[in-house]
Amino acid sequence: MPPRLARLVSIGGGTGLSTLLEGLRPLVSRADPLVDLTAIVTVTDDGRSSGRLRREFAVPPPGDLRNCLVALAPDQDGLAALFRHRFPGAGPLGGHSLGNLLLLGLMQIEGDLLAAIETARQMLGIRARVLPSTTVPVDLVAAIGGEEIRGQVAIKSREGAIERLKLDPPDAPGLPAAIAAITAADLITLGPGSLFTSVIANLIVPGIAAALANSRAQKIFICNAMTEYDETDGLSAVDHVRTLLAYAPDLRLDDALFNSTPISAEMRERYAAERAVALDPPAIIPPDLAGIRFTSLPLASESRFVRHDPQRLGRVILELAGVSHSRIDGV
Repeated sequence: MPPRLARLVSIGGGTGLSTLLEGLRPLVSRADPLVDLTAIVTVTDDGRSSGRLRREFAVPPPGDLRNCLVALAPDQDGLAALFRHRFPGAGPLGGHSLGNLLLLGLMQIEGDLLAAIETARQMLGIRARVLPSTTVPVDLVAAIGGEEIRGQVAIKSREGAIERLKLDPPDAPGLPAAIAAITAADLITLGPGSLFTSVIANLIVPGIAAALANSRAQKIFICNAMTEYDETDGLSAVDHVRTLLAYAPDLRLDDALFNSTPISAEMRERYAAERAVALDPPAIIPPDLAGIRFTSLPLASESRFVRHDPQRLGRVILELAGVSHSRIDGV
């Protein structure tokens, strides 16, 4: 009998989680997959195509779910390209992602978000599972500068530090399948991605943080390579870890992973125009975070943006979990 696959759960949203899933895709899609993967995705987006569909049809925002499905598709042409396509122009279809519309159509046909995701997963030939953290329509609400700001777009458009983040409704239940996946996991990753609106947005769903606290899995936080002026302005890499744990105080974090690739002067200047700076890896583990293994590795790459290199990140996650180089390379 072949050995049981390690059960990996990756939690996040937006570009960060889809970057990690892109790196894990070849390790999941091959004939001898290395992990049994479940992605748990935030559903609080209220901007662009997702926001428009959410308001018009009273459905959960499909954008982050679609990004994750596309990242996991073994064939990046064909249907995956259709899911990625975004309509140009300012007309009724302008700005909509075809993948979002397909998920909306599947929700209307199937009558259920989870059934729609499952059908899309089968259409794209994906082995991994993609789950929302909750199926209840939720909004993010943040305290910024003493005021209460509602909605992800409004939060990210507001100057000032996020003093507190919560959900409305506050009792929106965590998806039972997501909680079960966390409970059964051997390895759990948190991030990369926007610290508050992608990562912590999942942790404040009732049941998710409790499941993480009770899970015996190895837990890895993947820190961003750059700050975001609308969420983490002025925070150091260590502050990212502290902020995460402030929203999940019972979480036992095993690893924190940081980028050590130097960011070019040209890219630093470009990001400075957006009031963002490179997050330098911590030199020491502070006493209040003792017990967490800090690992700094060259993970970032530069093109139009500074992003984690998907393939490098996917390999590092499995290496931290103890998977041998020979197995990762398929030798």
